[in-house]
Amino acid sequence: MDNRIKPTLLQPAIRQRPLMMQLGLASAAMACPKLLSGKSFGNDFWNDEEGQSSKASMEKVIEGLRKYQMHDYQRGLQHNSIVWSDGEARLIWLAAKTDQRRKYSKGQILVVPSMINGSEILDILPDDRSLLRWLSAQGYDVFLLEWGNMREDPELYDLDQAIATKMGKLLLWLKKQKTDLPLFGLGYCMGGLLLAAAEQLNPDVFDGLVFVATPWDFSVGGEASISAAIHRWVEDGGLVRVAHLDYMPNEWLQLIFAGVDPSMVARKFSAFADMKMNSSQARLFVAVEDWINGGSDLPAGILIGAVNDWYIHNKPIKGNWEIGGQTIKAGSITKPSFVVVPSRDKIVSPISAKSLAKQLPHATILNPDCGHISMMVGGSAKEQMWKPMTKWMGSVKSLHRSKT
Repeated sequence: MDNRIKPTLLQPAIRQRPLMMQLGLASAAMACPKLLSGKSFGNDFWNDEEGQSSKASMEKVIEGLRKYQMHDYQRGLQHNSIVWSDGEARLIWLAAKTDQRRKYSKGQILVVPSMINGSEILDILPDDRSLLRWLSAQGYDVFLLEWGNMREDPELYDLDQAIATKMGKLLLWLKKQKTDLPLFGLGYCMGGLLLAAAEQLNPDVFDGLVFVATPWDFSVGGEASISAAIHRWVEDGGLVRVAHLDYMPNEWLQLIFAGVDPSMVARKFSAFADMKMNSSQARLFVAVEDWINGGSDLPAGILIGAVNDWYIHNKPIKGNWEIGGQTIKAGSITKPSFVVVPSRDKIVSPISAKSLAKQLPHATILNPDCGHISMMVGGSAKEQMWKPMTKWMGSVKSLHRSKT
């Protein structure tokens, strides 16, 4: 593998900091209860006690937004090795850390991120908090799939091509590099759906699968869920507008996600205003917020296919989702699987993620007391999710060794 390594200095993601959208959502969230109760926003309101309190709260949010905009944190350039590329997609290798005690890699892990946001959340603070670098330090060769600018790659226009063609090429390459060590697939959120489909199309590549907060039943979650928000967006003509543009602007996606809980914008920036700006806590906040706001535009084919197949027709849970002419059924995946279902996930309903585990024949379920993002960046993530996951990988490795 070494003779194929191309050391590359990767540019940081372009950071979008949508001040007007954040300010608008925060203002709307704080004003809405007052409007619903019949309050007007004339001089009388702003001069009374309630108005003064609302003004002070909004000023706090604005202070947090200003501090975020002005914060000096910027993700540094990362020296990584690209070991495979095809069109816009590329595979980054983080080599297993070895020493006198551990001379060889424990195994290989292919990490498949979501297409909606970048992969930075998996490596949020490279020198301080990073799932990928922690896995590497535990002795695993980690391969991260990056999608790149999908609008510039015809093979990333829709889910069929992205999974059957693009991921098919990647898995063929990995199969050729495969050693006698186990190879795991790890899918995060949407990446778990892509991994499940890729496994069924290429059943002779992976030895074990890890699904992290992977939605599978898109009918659950209630009115305050991403699924309900997407249904409302579709009813408002969202798919028609995407088809007309031929892509889904990232800002539209962020509005859908933020609309699930508009008050979150006000709460988090109000809390940020009280942080010490030179603290590690503030640095982590800015890094995560940059990741949230820095996603890519999605090709229309990807977005329309995902909305129709998943959110409208709920095909994964029904066992009639098709990719590359093959029906994707979780019940047909025979590999050992580790399903992470964060109990405080507000993005993927725990019921939805648990539905995948119920259909997998050989699933181990982990329910960490974390949220969708905190299981990647939180202070307790290592103990609650990362370590149990690698412990499970070790058990699969032992099983794999006994068969070889």
